[in-house]
Amino acid sequence: MASKALQKLSFGKVDSESEIDLDKLFVRTRDFDKFAQDDIWLALGAKGTGKSALFELLTKYEPTARRLAGTALDDVVIAAGTGFGDLSEVATGDIQTLRDADTNFDHDRLWRLYIAIKAGLALDSSFTVPRGPLRDLLTALGERHDFRVGPLLRELWQLTLGAAPSEITVTAGGASVALRGGKRSLDVVTLLSDVNTSLQSRGKRLWLLFDKVDEIWPADRAERKRALEGLLTAAMQIRRTFPLIQPKILLRTDLWAELDFTNKDHLTDKRIELNWNASQITTLLLKRAVASPEVRSYVEDRSPNLIGREVEELSPNDRERSLMTIFPVTVYPGQREALTIDWIVERVTDGRKTVLPRDAIVLANYSKSIELDRGDDQEGSTILSRDSVRAAFTKTSETRCEAFLAEFPDLREHFRRLSGQQTSEYSKESLLHLMKGLNPSGDLLLERLFEIGIITPDTGRILTARSFEIPRLYRTGLGLVIRGRP
Repeated sequence: MASKALQKLSFGKVDSESEIDLDKLFVRTRDFDKFAQDDIWLALGAKGTGKSALFELLTKYEPTARRLAGTALDDVVIAAGTGFGDLSEVATGDIQTLRDADTNFDHDRLWRLYIAIKAGLALDSSFTVPRGPLRDLLTALGERHDFRVGPLLRELWQLTLGAAPSEITVTAGGASVALRGGKRSLDVVTLLSDVNTSLQSRGKRLWLLFDKVDEIWPADRAERKRALEGLLTAAMQIRRTFPLIQPKILLRTDLWAELDFTNKDHLTDKRIELNWNASQITTLLLKRAVASPEVRSYVEDRSPNLIGREVEELSPNDRERSLMTIFPVTVYPGQREALTIDWIVERVTDGRKTVLPRDAIVLANYSKSIELDRGDDQEGSTILSRDSVRAAFTKTSETRCEAFLAEFPDLREHFRRLSGQQTSEYSKESLLHLMKGLNPSGDLLLERLFEIGIITPDTGRILTARSFEIPRLYRTGLGLVIRGRP
């Protein structure tokens, strides 16, 4: 029976946008409940912590999100600002066109206009919009919101300039409408005010969700930094002036650390940093595994408490016992060995002490693949063997580091300097000596390596640390040669 279950075993996709049953596999954590609060509007997390899963659940599986959130979303209209990556969103090329055409280009101004457009388009026919350019545009578009936003953004941008024409014809979705900008320019404040008034008349508030904003200007870090600073500044201003329009942004932790803008410290109590614990990783892996009827049947035979119940209905101990019918109880034989789930969590934790659910999924799927390749016909006590889980971690580390080489090309040579090293622990002086001659360097390099999770400082802070350790997740993939267990 284990061999049949192995054939059907799957832990799902690592990228949430490819997961067609995300609403059935989503694990509700405390971070979800926090993000559902109006005053929390910035979610930070390393790559692989579930930012896009939050975005996908709220924008594509709204009924499930509302059920999980209870009353928190009762009066909320949910819409996507960025995150789908389709033609209805702003793209690097659209921004570059505007920047090249206008010497007074400003990212803050552009984002305010963009948010005004997307907020307006989020209002359906049940909302009463005051007379004006926003109403004219929405009337012309009707229900057709799948048009290219780039040209629309560029045309409306002309109306916001100081020397703009008094009228411009905008074509979107096959419809044309003449928009008047007043005496000289279209006032973005008026557009936002009209949206806020429409929401107020219905007792609603709008969440405009921004995900994958790191994909804007991916090849130009300096311009990306300016674009993200403009987005955060615009979001702060709009939330303060138009409280019913609520941008909510999901952003990589390392990018957040690079940003400099006025009143950044004001967001301290308005942001959360996504993280997971062993119990939540257990729930994640078990829930994904038993989505297969064959696997569920196998687990129920050995853990009857699961019969007729959802994974979340089990006690933490019962979830762990159920998962240990799939994974071995320990990865190494011996009475004092760590439980497999603790072993996995330690190895999918980065230098910021952030547990990465994506890498847990990667490790689990590799374990299944390796187990199949072994072709062992012997029925074991669990679906996956110890050998397969250990081998899967090696591939997981290699996969993570390959992604980093592509994600951070400016650190490629820094990573290569670690290859062949026989220790994972370095004094500050020895680590900087190893990286001598490279840029970035010094404290700036150490801060960068910490923000992306490659090193852990002994004091928890970079500037006061005397030594650093490379977490297990990266040691094999970076080519460190260390005796003993990985």
